[in-house]
Amino acid sequence: MQNHLTALDLCYEFPDGKCLFSSLNFSFGAARTGLIGQNGIGKTTLLEILSGKSRASSGTVIKTGRVSYLPQTVAPPPEGSVANVLGVSDVLAALERIDSGNADAADLSSAESFWELPERVAIAFGRLGVAHISVHQPAATLSGGEFMRVRLAGLLLQEPDFLLLDEPTNHLDLTAREFVYELVASWKSGLVVVTHDRKLLTVLDQIAELDRSGLKIYGGNFEFYKEQRGIDQAAAEQTYTAARIRLKKAKKAAQLAREKQQKRNSAGHKKAIRTGISAMAAGNLKRAAENSGARLADRHQKKVEAARQEMETARTSVVVENRIIVDLESSRVPATKRIIEASGINYRYAGAEAPLWASPLYFRAVGPERIHLKGENGSGKSTLVDLVCAKKSPTTGWIRTSDIRIGVLDQKVDVLDDSLSILENLKRVASRRPDYELRILLGRFLFYHDAALKPASVLSGGERMRAGLACLLAADQAPGLLILDEPTNNLDLMSLESVVLALRAYQGALIVVSHDVTFLEDAGIGRTLELGLKGFVEGHAPYEEAAGDS
Repeated sequence: MQNHLTALDLCYEFPDGKCLFSSLNFSFGAARTGLIGQNGIGKTTLLEILSGKSRASSGTVIKTGRVSYLPQTVAPPPEGSVANVLGVSDVLAALERIDSGNADAADLSSAESFWELPERVAIAFGRLGVAHISVHQPAATLSGGEFMRVRLAGLLLQEPDFLLLDEPTNHLDLTAREFVYELVASWKSGLVVVTHDRKLLTVLDQIAELDRSGLKIYGGNFEFYKEQRGIDQAAAEQTYTAARIRLKKAKKAAQLAREKQQKRNSAGHKKAIRTGISAMAAGNLKRAAENSGARLADRHQKKVEAARQEMETARTSVVVENRIIVDLESSRVPATKRIIEASGINYRYAGAEAPLWASPLYFRAVGPERIHLKGENGSGKSTLVDLVCAKKSPTTGWIRTSDIRIGVLDQKVDVLDDSLSILENLKRVASRRPDYELRILLGRFLFYHDAALKPASVLSGGERMRAGLACLLAADQAPGLLILDEPTNNLDLMSLESVVLALRAYQGALIVVSHDVTFLEDAGIGRTLELGLKGFVEGHAPYEEAAGDS
């Protein structure tokens, strides 16, 4: 059966009448499609409409085959079992009562057509690497990666013809992400996935970009999309330049026509005086000349307006380059400066039977190193960051940091005060700068004009990340050590690129906690510390003394 999801003249408006998108017409077939676009453009809303979870304001969705939808969810529910997450708890309970001989007619009715469900669950769990999980255990005991894989297994149990996935790799460690990559790469039916994960985008068949002008489909993976997008952008810029030239010519022609008409009017007036024609005849000639001039001016004005409209239309197709431009010389740290030194550190949580790591940690960071702090969920990365920032003290061993300022940008961007605007947040940390300088700085972080006055509480994920970077990097004292905790979660592709550009300009030490391999490569990571329950995989002996110190 051919699987299709088709939208005809699809529109969605908020209750206040604001339009999110309108007149969308497209058809998704058996290809695996990546749905991309800026934060807030309507990608999640579109998936909800296609799945039937939400209704469009107008238009039609035509579905062929069974459609299953995986919405974004960060953490397992506090109550309920794994079977509840799968949506099969009632059927499994009925099957268990049948096996024990305690079933009634209702159980037999519930279990009809589901006799092989336990075997199907086992197969799905095995395929997604969670065969060790019992359907009876509390869902709250699952890690983030396990929870995502259980949810994916629940979709497979539905035997869908079409999968809709919303940011399936968010908050997952590398191991869990690999299962998602493998599932998507091997999927043979229709699939639409909203994601900013560029590695996931490379295994897809096509990219669909949603923007203010509608939805455009590029018939290839993300690399093809970038290449084609560059060609389209070059063509759009050429069209815009040609339209500007035509508008300039139209304005010049209109001006020349006005000047010629004025000369003719002046010559006619002088001729009337010289030949002594009557005032009535002179008036008639003047009115005729004015009417002729008005018609000519109207024709030229229409040409000018047509050229201006053409230019404005062309302008909408040109993407403004999303580049953060900021001088970060003040963040430079000497190459031999000892930034962090830890000797034999470990941490024991209150009530825990044993320390967090089986072996104590020894490590050192020197100069403007760029370090990837790697580890599966639950390996203690956040605890180590708290130890570096002195939010926690080690139970054993010692850790020292230099006298430089440490800046932390976590997933919530807690550096921002949500009760303040972006400008007011920056003023808190850059109090010595006048307002006009703060405005210039925010412009360099792409917050122009009134955008700088937005309350932090209403910012999108990408805007929060940029505003947080502005407050850290443009402060009176720029941090010599910057720690980023999963900075790419919830960022659209354009925001992600702008963050990478800012990090390239940063000249201090950098520690990044991330599972986004492409982002790590783009950020210029030169060293990886892989953290496991036994400590650092690279070894536990102290580093040799550095050649120098400052």
